[in-house]
Amino acid sequence: MTLPDASAIYDIGYRGYDGPRLGRGAAVWALFVASLRAAWGLGRSGRSKIVPWGVLGFASLPAVIQSAVNATAGPIAARASDITYDNYLWNVSILVFIFLAAQAPELLGGDQRHRVLALYFAHALERVDYAIAKLAAMLVSLLALTIAPLLVLFLGLTFASTDLGAGFRDQLGRLPQILVTGAIYALLFSAVGMAIAAFTPRRAYAIGATIAVFLVGAGVQALLRRAAAGIGDWPVLLDLNAVAEGVRHALFGGNANGPVALVTIPSGGYYGAFAVVLIVGYAAYLWRYQRIEA
Repeated sequence: MTLPDASAIYDIGYRGYDGPRLGRGAAVWALFVASLRAAWGLGRSGRSKIVPWGVLGFASLPAVIQSAVNATAGPIAARASDITYDNYLWNVSILVFIFLAAQAPELLGGDQRHRVLALYFAHALERVDYAIAKLAAMLVSLLALTIAPLLVLFLGLTFASTDLGAGFRDQLGRLPQILVTGAIYALLFSAVGMAIAAFTPRRAYAIGATIAVFLVGAGVQALLRRAAAGIGDWPVLLDLNAVAEGVRHALFGGNANGPVALVTIPSGGYYGAFAVVLIVGYAAYLWRYQRIEA
């Protein structure tokens, strides 16, 4: 008796890729675009869009309302308004913080949880490429969140002028302040949030740690300034919001906000704290992805 042959070859249509090899740069760009879309919930369910777009809407709401008032009442309303370039981001910084705490784990935690980093690193991407693409996506997202409301305010104040051309020229001089202030908050917040999110795949842990760093720092600095008179006002540098506001005030002047208005710290103190947070945060983030198990 002859046994049937149990083996067979089937042509199911697979073939090798013979198209262009775009290389490392294209891979980094593709990951950046995908991460940017993920940060804003694009291409995902409506639930994924609630936090990022809700935060952007609430952050822009004061500027939208003020612009509507300016359009109705004109220059008098603009001059009497309590909403200015100096205090806008300070007042909405909690919303920027919420965006960071929610979306930084979204960008980083999933790949660690599902153990897919090896798939990224097995192709054109290097470990540093992955880290930079993810960080760039968060930076661009935070820049959009911090600059867009200020641009709405810019347009509102421009159109409040009786002479549109003169109003635009007057506001144009504030454009560097708008861009740099947005960058200050985006750089500082991303350095902390992305470093924390890189060290844990657990979304809840990353959110909790981010909240602790921002809120506990703000509370501790107030307690230390009251309890330890010998160290002066320096504990205020534990408050990351105050560091951002201190750098903004040192660069552009105007009215100081929060604890920065109550303490006497030289500008170099704010610059130094800002630089330390950026260096330590970004270094820890990049170090993590050089050694993370893929």
